[in-house]
Amino acid sequence: MKKCSIILAMFCFLTSVTWAEPPTWEFQTAADLSAWVPNGHLASVEVKDGIVHAEAVGWDPFFQNREVTITAAPWQYVLLRIKADRPGLGELFWSGQLEGQYGGLSQGKSVGFQVGDKKDWQEIAVFPFWHTEGTIRQLRLDLYNEGRFEIDRIAVLEWHKGQVTPDNSFSWEFNGDISSWQVTPDIRNLFAPPLRFEAAGKKWVTVQMKSDQPGLAAILWAGDQEAGLKTEEFEIRGDDRLHAYNLNLSGNPSWKGSILALGFRPPDRGTISLQSISVGSEPSGPAELEVTYFGFENGVNRAGQTCNVMARLTNQGGQPAALPEMKLQVPSGIEIINAPDKNEKNLACGDYTDLIWQVKAAQPGRFPITLQCTGPAAPGPAEVTLAFEKSLHLPAADYVPPPRPIHTSLDVCAYYFPGWEMPQKWDCIRRVAPIRKPLLGYYDESNPECVDWQIKWAAENGISCFLVDWYWTAGQQALTHWFDAYRQARYRDYLKVAIMWANHNPPDTHSVQDWLNVTRHWIDNYFNLKTYYTIDGKPAVFIWNPQGITHDLGGSPAVKETFEKSQQMARDAGLPGITFIAMGYGFTPEIAENLLGEGYTGTTTYHEWGKPVGQAMTEQRSQFDYVAQNSPAAWREKDRAMGKLTYYPVVDTGWDSRPAR
Repeated sequence: MKKCSIILAMFCFLTSVTWAEPPTWEFQTAADLSAWVPNGHLASVEVKDGIVHAEAVGWDPFFQNREVTITAAPWQYVLLRIKADRPGLGELFWSGQLEGQYGGLSQGKSVGFQVGDKKDWQEIAVFPFWHTEGTIRQLRLDLYNEGRFEIDRIAVLEWHKGQVTPDNSFSWEFNGDISSWQVTPDIRNLFAPPLRFEAAGKKWVTVQMKSDQPGLAAILWAGDQEAGLKTEEFEIRGDDRLHAYNLNLSGNPSWKGSILALGFRPPDRGTISLQSISVGSEPSGPAELEVTYFGFENGVNRAGQTCNVMARLTNQGGQPAALPEMKLQVPSGIEIINAPDKNEKNLACGDYTDLIWQVKAAQPGRFPITLQCTGPAAPGPAEVTLAFEKSLHLPAADYVPPPRPIHTSLDVCAYYFPGWEMPQKWDCIRRVAPIRKPLLGYYDESNPECVDWQIKWAAENGISCFLVDWYWTAGQQALTHWFDAYRQARYRDYLKVAIMWANHNPPDTHSVQDWLNVTRHWIDNYFNLKTYYTIDGKPAVFIWNPQGITHDLGGSPAVKETFEKSQQMARDAGLPGITFIAMGYGFTPEIAENLLGEGYTGTTTYHEWGKPVGQAMTEQRSQFDYVAQNSPAAWREKDRAMGKLTYYPVVDTGWDSRPAR
């Protein structure tokens, strides 16, 4: 868990105080700070003129309050008035328990917030949606290192006094005036007055708005079955025209039970005018077609060869839409070989159709093309510049040509997820992100020839090893087909492999005997590969969830004893041992020391984005340039925290999880 250290055990238990109304802390005197206890990573803490002053001098600075008794409601929020000398990320932890691991706190009961780069007072609203907890008995306000802070006020408030509206229409007309949904001025997230409705009967949310810039907006909600704020993001068009955006939330696993709060987050740039928001059983608004993809169908396209240009038309409106008349306009030097037939079918809301033109370029180069559409609900012109590469004039090959590897001074390992062994597995990519069609096409990775292509391209681009996601739950395995194909691959000697055990196991499915069984399986079926990747001469195994093993085996001493049995099994098989690498986030120096004692020799992560991801104004969106610039600082920070464990830095290539949903 991020930022929860054993220092919590040092705080004495204080008698709880119950408020008839949610509490507010104004810090008028030093006594007012007694409830909010600073930890040892905060220095120069004092109350002066109604302001708490503090300086962060360690990696995990926080104030903790274990004197609260708050009857939790979904329409509560925490308003923090704060000033900081530099921007950063804070976090609010909350819990109904005072005992247990990390003193009753957990990462699942927390919400992050961003302190902006202005050095003046800021009012930050944190929406925990902690109602499933029943009663809140402790709060913890986490700040960030190397900052000076002033806190004027911490208040737990309720919008609209928590009174559920009697209006059952669940349709709101704004006409540009959003004041009825403003919880507090200058706070970006907007929320409807308190409400309640069943998600099963209202799966469509329709937002009608216009914006002068493209961007990303989101529908927000909270339900009675899960804590925390839930979001569904959607792209908006920046043509300053009114559009209806229909979101079908029935596929979102958190849209269930009773919905208790509904909100809207506007984009972080441009000028918008919000017309209306409605919730219902059907989409609404007129038919409206949009070109949601326009470009090459395949990745590499060469002059002198027939290439496919694809346009995807999607009906974003509430009513069915007939396909318009379409014409592809190309410059001289581009020949249209074939055009799609006229399609008479109608598209329902959210449906799409893909249309293919076959074209040929006489010479390599970059060529602008335009798609013109006419008719009812037709989209505006779509434009793209196509890059045709020079033809290599290579003869046809009977098989994958032999790799020509390059050699590097460092081992470069790539995570590999083996999830693409059948055509239907690619449907998520086809549907959501056709631009991500692989250069190899929608391949079958259970075919050794496919794996040979992967080996060739990896070796020729400096990849030394694949760390392959590997699944075992109490002896049950899944997605082993890639390793099976790798064993049959002609060029397997060019690429090393290692297990990245993705032990997303349910609780209590690890055991000592299961651990010994999995060790035997590794020794008999993987470590005997001459290309199995080693660290310090020992076969390496990367463990995605070391905390799960510690929990299920009953603590670190039991893990240490079990790991020693694994090491002996490896030595008995003629191996020098096994190198175990722990994976995870938020490893503190204390956790690193425990991992070292359990038998791990190193740590790494599955991703490393640095701080920009958390600082992105729109949730889960960040510029990759920021990630590239800030990752080295994150590597250094993790390396320092890991002590005697070797930290292996992750160079992230980006992440887009939309197709997986």
